[in-house]
Amino acid sequence: MTTTVSDAGDLCGRLREFGLSIPDGIELVILPRDVDTAATAAALIHEADAATVRKLLAAAGLRVRQVEPSASRLPVAVQKSADWIAPTLFVTSLLLTQNASAVQIALGVIESYISDYLKGIVPSSRVQLSFVVETSRSGTTKRVLYQGPVSGIRDLARILRELHDA
Repeated sequence: MTTTVSDAGDLCGRLREFGLSIPDGIELVILPRDVDTAATAAALIHEADAATVRKLLAAAGLRVRQVEPSASRLPVAVQKSADWIAPTLFVTSLLLTQNASAVQIALGVIESYISDYLKGIVPSSRVQLSFVVETSRSGTTKRVLYQGPVSGIRDLARILRELHDA
């Protein structure tokens, strides 16, 4: 199990550069894969289960949206693996300040979905979750990448909160 924290740069600037809408509220935002490192807007794609995760989070009562260009839809990644890769979720500072339990709820929903999804596939399946969190003091963004078993997901809430408060 590994959890890596890195600088995500100017996420809002990247979104503007690619003609994508800027997160501005108390919501979770599903980002395209590698939005902070992609060379062009044409390189952006969503993870295979991005729409499913969006619907599950919305059904749990969370405000969530998927970043898309205004005139079209981004392609969806197709992968052939026993591992499960979650879409990148952007956690705004406002969300963590106004609705601190939202991240805990989201992680619970994702953990339940992954557990059901991987049931009976391969016992050693790993998951990969990526979050971008906005810090409250400096306004910078940090990327948290988790790779490991489903059981480690619940520890991410503490890490995201600590990054937000830093």
